[in-house]
Amino acid sequence: MENNDTASLATRLTDGSLYQRAPVHLHAQVLARVREEAKAQERAQERDRLPERRASRGWGFSLAGPGSFFGGAFAGATLSALVLGTILWFQAVPRVMPNSPVAQEIVSSHVRALLSDRAIDVISSDKHTVKPWFNGKIDYAPPVIDPAGPGFALVGGRLDYIDHRPVAVVVYRYLKHPIDVYVFPEHKTPQSKDGKNEPLVTQSDDGYALAKWNHDGMTFWAVTDASGSVLRQFAQAIETGTPR
Repeated sequence: MENNDTASLATRLTDGSLYQRAPVHLHAQVLARVREEAKAQERAQERDRLPERRASRGWGFSLAGPGSFFGGAFAGATLSALVLGTILWFQAVPRVMPNSPVAQEIVSSHVRALLSDRAIDVISSDKHTVKPWFNGKIDYAPPVIDPAGPGFALVGGRLDYIDHRPVAVVVYRYLKHPIDVYVFPEHKTPQSKDGKNEPLVTQSDDGYALAKWNHDGMTFWAVTDASGSVLRQFAQAIETGTPR
């Protein structure tokens, strides 16, 4: 039993399932700490300059010299570095996606599929089975992609109804985590750009990882109960994979 627990813990440490979002209030706490540190440095510099001021009053000229200037410059540089590091750290934390109706529909669809007996309509890892299965059921040909990376496997597909239309859902798996990829034609506007964009990995309010990107005229939405880091790796594997 101990060996099984150790193996389970090792697996969880490597697959990213222990990932947790940073709390929302952490940003304010970090900035408050930065301000406190800056004020403490200013008070320390005032204490250091006090003897110099007394000496300047006694001699009639200032002995404050360049040391005070460089001390202040150093404190400013330190504060700037702390603020920059805080900003970069928060940029690295996945951002929660706005409450878009499509995102909410996709998460609800994913959960319903997990709770029902039809999480997959066609069960197969064969390219000659999954892609042709959609023929005649929808008015477009969804790309079925083999992920370019270990650990991710194609297991089948199904139909669902998203944004007032039937859409293709290609189903993958990572360990025990299903990953649903909703694929439908991209809704283009006059401001839309052709080509592809980098996947944006976020998290829903109820804890499901979400990713969205466009490629070759198609919009891809991926959703899973695995961690955001796992979904980011999966999206990259799909982007570099081979269309089926």
